[in-house]
Amino acid sequence: MALSPDEYARRDASHALHAKLHVQLEVDRVKLPPFTPGEAVVEGRIARIFRGNPAQLSTPVSFEVPCYREGDMLPPSGIRWKLVEYLEHARYIEIYLDTNAVGFMDAGPGITVIEALSDTPQFVFSDIEEEDE
Repeated sequence: MALSPDEYARRDASHALHAKLHVQLEVDRVKLPPFTPGEAVVEGRIARIFRGNPAQLSTPVSFEVPCYREGDMLPPSGIRWKLVEYLEHARYIEIYLDTNAVGFMDAGPGITVIEALSDTPQFVFSDIEEEDE
């Protein structure tokens, strides 16, 4: 059974709250999949750290982002698909990350492409702000 929009929002906020890192990245490269829908690989470097070890500044990261092109048939799911056009021109991304044995992975709430790096987070969840106070 699919989640309601409110349940998805609560799930995203919970994943963001429990993520090890909340960062902005400077994107070095986006490797698009040979066909869509599929997984793009985003490669970049940590440029801002809002949560996590400050020593990780400038650390290279790589993670997958589900992507599609207009007209693709997307299966019903909780996957946060991004348009290829949204990713291929991204210079900066804000994301919540976790670590695993091979590196970094999206912690769950997805990504947001941002126009420029900032000193304050742009991709926040209201539930997180209330729990942190």
